Amino acid sequence: MAAEFNPKKAYEDGLVGARHDPRAAEEFEDSIIRAGGNPDGGAVAHQWEWAGIGKDKLTATWMHVESQFPGCWPGPAQQVGDCVSHGCKNASLTTLGCELTAEQPDEVTGKIEGRPEVPAEGIKQGVLSTEAIYWWRYERMGSRSMDGWTCPDAAKHVTTNAGLWLRKDYPEFGFDLTKYSAGNIRKYLGRNPPDSVRDFGRQHLIRTATKVSGFEQVRDFLAAGYGVFFCSGVGWESTRNEDGVSSPRGSWAHSQSLIGSDQRPEVVRKYGEPLICILNSWARWNRGPRKVLGTNLEIPHGAYWTKASILSRCSCIALSSVAGWPRRKLPTYGAEGNL
Repeated sequence: MAAEFNPKKAYEDGLVGARHDPRAAEEFEDSIIRAGGNPDGGAVAHQWEWAGIGKDKLTATWMHVESQFPGCWPGPAQQVGDCVSHGCKNASLTTLGCELTAEQPDEVTGKIEGRPEVPAEGIKQGVLSTEAIYWWRYERMGSRSMDGWTCPDAAKHVTTNAGLWLRKDYPEFGFDLTKYSAGNIRKYLGRNPPDSVRDFGRQHLIRTATKVSGFEQVRDFLAAGYGVFFCSGVGWESTRNEDGVSSPRGSWAHSQSLIGSDQRPEVVRKYGEPLICILNSWARWNRGPRKVLGTNLEIPHGAYWTKASILSRCSCIALSSVAGWPRRKLPTYGAEGNL
């Protein structure tokens, strides 16, 4: 019987889940430009006039997701080195949760998106399928093992082919995505999904994506209601301090998502700089307090705060929703200065 997959140990032992490929980054940018988007996150924020909206504030973006889908995070732990699809999925779910919470009409259709029907087990398993994103790695990775992909490729495919699949049964396709499984990951290993899967995915695409660089851009995209994920070679401690903060430790070739930022003066005084909240894809892998400094809010299990300067070592991508990049009008959940 095969040993149970331990993601933390696997990454610490050298598993490569997030790969660096300059060509993939170039193709991602080209795909965004061809679709009429802008791969420059700073330019996007200024174009939509919300650059700076997260300045000096606590942005608890995760709350908008948890209000729509209680119990969705941390979701299941990885069973292979498919972290890129988990990071991309959690960024997509962040964007979706913010869109649903804002209840603003789509700028193109004029419709307000309704909350999708997801079975209770599907919500517990993370609402959206990671496997349906990971199926599209074949184009870049060929017939290699099940481990590893690039963040730009994942972003390219959720905006062009993969789309978002809910965690539910799809009898018309002959598979059930309600529960995350290695079997579903392997379904199209060594080949692209069939046209029928691609055509369905294209009905539920993320509209566009863009690169974001540094804390200020990440902060503002989160405050505007958009999910962000990243690839890096940075590892972290598995313990949180009294404020839910963890320090970098070791090296992981890994992808995770960003679900909050905190630049309040009291935070900067204590830590010398702002904090960024990271959600991992290893279920309840870490331990320690989760309450946000000076509030009654708690970050999700599996998440942690860390100093924002670490973003200089991370390659980040933000995902828009069907409604593009307008600023979302989001509730505060009782935290002063929180968007």
